[in-house]
Amino acid sequence: MPTADTTEATPQPRREALVEAALRVLLREGPRGLSHRAVAAEASLPLAATTYYFSSKEELLEEALRRVAGEEAKRLEAMTSELADGDVRAAGAGLGARALIAEHPSMLLKFEIYLEAARRPALRACCAAWIESFRGLAELVLRAGGAADPAQGARVLVATIDGLMVQRLATSSDPPDEATLEADLARVLGALLPDSA
Repeated sequence: MPTADTTEATPQPRREALVEAALRVLLREGPRGLSHRAVAAEASLPLAATTYYFSSKEELLEEALRRVAGEEAKRLEAMTSELADGDVRAAGAGLGARALIAEHPSMLLKFEIYLEAARRPALRACCAAWIESFRGLAELVLRAGGAADPAQGARVLVATIDGLMVQRLATSSDPPDEATLEADLARVLGALLPDSA
């Protein structure tokens, strides 16, 4: 029989399966399609399992959002470590373009969740933390490039990127062209960085 310590350390495979199922439902149907019943069916688990681990749809959505945001932040942090001491503008634009193309399959979900947070205040803290993680990474890039005000520039950069991606989603189901996206990001970075960056 496991002790209390080993029980606490034991992973919860059902809870994990439910979170993964919630992510699949969200990617396929968006936040409006998420329900305890849909997640239970996706995970091939009884409905009671979802209500045992997640007392509300909001709690399930928040956990899925934390998962997506955390995974994306780790991926972006790994990419920013590739920035060289040289041309931050070119390197940042290239890294940003590759990151956004890699993120494209979940991009619609990201913006759907942002809009859902406008109607569900409980989601706002998660969205704010998600956006803040992007700003933090943008600030690192801008600081490395010698920006006069990296924090303010990061807010502008993240908002601009979000605007570019929303427009892309509204006009095409295809990922953006990497060369065009890289050129757009280089222009934005050029406006935020000194000429020597």
